[in-house]
Amino acid sequence: MKKTILSAIIVAAIAGLASCKKESANCDLVAAKIIRYDCDRVIFQLLTTENIGDTDWQDIQTGTRYNNVVYYNNTCAITNLTNGNKDTLYVSVKRIYENSYDNNCAQCRAISPNPPQTKIDFTEIKRTACSDESNGNN
Repeated sequence: MKKTILSAIIVAAIAGLASCKKESANCDLVAAKIIRYDCDRVIFQLLTTENIGDTDWQDIQTGTRYNNVVYYNNTCAITNLTNGNKDTLYVSVKRIYENSYDNNCAQCRAISPNPPQTKIDFTEIKRTACSDESNGNN
């Protein structure tokens, strides 16, 4: 009897672990580290092996060079999540080619000093990676 219960518990635990791995394997969120906030955009370094953004971009405010750098126009969405901190967020990236702004976000239109050339849109933005979602850390 005890062996049967123990066996059932082990099988349930293995099945539970296998289902967690399946969920995180379907996750396509990319880590995006905030480099700088400008008044009209937020500049990110995408932490992925996929080449999406500018290569060898230099932040003229610090002199630091980065690879895979992009910008995102909705400063309100980002500052609502980060309170203006230079956090790493987890995003689903869509490259865009036209200039668009969120009408619900009052932003200045000043010229950004040395912005990256690659503009992107985020179709999903989260504070935690996919593997953390099962712990309720969204």
